Amino acid sequence: MKTIWRDDLPQTTNPLRFFLFASKPHLKVALLATFFVVVASVLRAIIPYLYKVIVDLATRLTPETFTAVWQAVVIFVVVGLMSNLAWRCSGFAGMRWATGVRATARAALSSYLTLHSYQYFSDRFAGSLSNKVKQAGDSSRGFVEAYLWQFLSFFVSVIASFIVVFVTSPIVGFILLGMFAVITPLNIYFARGRVPLSVATQAIETKLNGASVDMLTNITAVHEYARRKHELGILKGLILERRASGLRNWGYSEWVLLTNNIIQSVFTGTMLLVAVYLAMKGIITPGDIILLLAMVALLEDQLTFIGSQLNEFAENWGTVKESLSEIIELHDVADTEHALPLEVAEGAIVMDDVTFAYGGRTVFENLTLRIPAGQRVGIIGRSGAGKSTLIKILLRHYDLSGGAIRIDGTDISSVTKESLRASIALVPQEPALFHRSITENIAYGKPEASKEEVVLAATQAQAHEFIEQLPHGYDTTVGERGVKLSGGQRQRVAIARALIKDAKILLLDEATSALDSESEVLVQKALLTLMEGRTVIAIAHRLSTLRAMDRLVIFDDGKIVEDGTHDELLQKGGLYADLWNHQAGGFLDDEE
Repeated sequence: MKTIWRDDLPQTTNPLRFFLFASKPHLKVALLATFFVVVASVLRAIIPYLYKVIVDLATRLTPETFTAVWQAVVIFVVVGLMSNLAWRCSGFAGMRWATGVRATARAALSSYLTLHSYQYFSDRFAGSLSNKVKQAGDSSRGFVEAYLWQFLSFFVSVIASFIVVFVTSPIVGFILLGMFAVITPLNIYFARGRVPLSVATQAIETKLNGASVDMLTNITAVHEYARRKHELGILKGLILERRASGLRNWGYSEWVLLTNNIIQSVFTGTMLLVAVYLAMKGIITPGDIILLLAMVALLEDQLTFIGSQLNEFAENWGTVKESLSEIIELHDVADTEHALPLEVAEGAIVMDDVTFAYGGRTVFENLTLRIPAGQRVGIIGRSGAGKSTLIKILLRHYDLSGGAIRIDGTDISSVTKESLRASIALVPQEPALFHRSITENIAYGKPEASKEEVVLAATQAQAHEFIEQLPHGYDTTVGERGVKLSGGQRQRVAIARALIKDAKILLLDEATSALDSESEVLVQKALLTLMEGRTVIAIAHRLSTLRAMDRLVIFDDGKIVEDGTHDELLQKGGLYADLWNHQAGGFLDDEE
């Protein structure tokens, strides 16, 4: 269904506006379903009148009236069949509308969600966000079902029933009207009271799902630190909190239904007494009593049903509202209105007077760094010096507080984020692998890559040999986040992914940190080949990894304190020389 993908999601947390947005691509089936529900509801209201006709004819049955009875029965059967057919047609059309709305809602929210910044996802559980998208889609489908088979059906049935009852007996009609005058506003009031309860329940549900996903994602740490009981204790507290919230919701619903039942019983008893009295006076016929009883029973069923459904509707409303309030936030790192695709011809990078603050702390202030196209630059500094942040702002995971970053003379804030990131290959310290095959993970850097290209990239990354030894070779599924592979294997798959991307700019963030010494030598050779003709920014704690770079830039507290080649900086006898002399087994010692 092509129409489900919509990128014009309104900036609203109003569930009704969101529902109308999700319904727009499915307008035709929505109108068709509405038509069939109206027809079915009207026909259903006619059936009690046919009861009346048949009963009145049967009470004075003669050879002359037998034909009329037979005709009435035939009409009754035909109307019943037509009503059932209309209901089934509404079901087929409504099914397409409901599933379409759910698909559009989930697709639109997923699309919007993926445009949020690195910081947004850092502050939230991935599991809870996924659950919110699902809940919003499911509850939006619930709105369709509520509209068609609850509220619309109820509304049409009430109008048709009132017409029939008032024509039969205005007195009974006014009593019925009085019942609705009491119950309708009361249920609306109850439904409004249910919304905050539903929002609170969904908030607890989100916390519970997030805690569960967090525990299972880190189950290895849970086992290694013997913290199983601690984690289960957290879950137990949230589970009990969720149960208490559910009981409050359920109890509220039962009180609403009890109130409705009491009101209905009082008014129904009154209507029955009036109907019997009118029949005794000869004002209405036995058939009229049957008609009134059938109509009242129909409306009572509708009222009881609508009372419970109003509570369910309020719950869906609260669910969607809570989900939207979490997802529909303005993107803090967004493309400008007239952003153009970035075209990288050479890969020159200029950071001009860059200022960046994060979490109330200034990381960079008036930082200037120029990297000519094709230059290989090693970034060195202790933890917290700003090395990884440099890569994040280059990828525009964050917007700058001041200054500009330019690639080939183009300000990266003026281009689309997608084109910027498509122009840069990254090998991070902790590779993000999908629960997919080795081939799919490597080809993620170039989706149209052939199998031969995938194998070549894996070979250059020294990954081909271990891949061939896996149970299904390149078709082996690596598990969630690559859990089936060792750290070194995951890193080599990530290097292969960067190799196949063939971007002008290459970022290496501890790209060889998880490799053993033998593998590192081989991968370094592959990386040297990969670096040729490309602009490279490499971060590594193992200083020996960076000594062959064209240039080393030394950071300390967000400032560039030294800049030069390995030999130049050693001769200078500054911070780099101090760090080099204080390496621990080839690694930078952060404690020094």
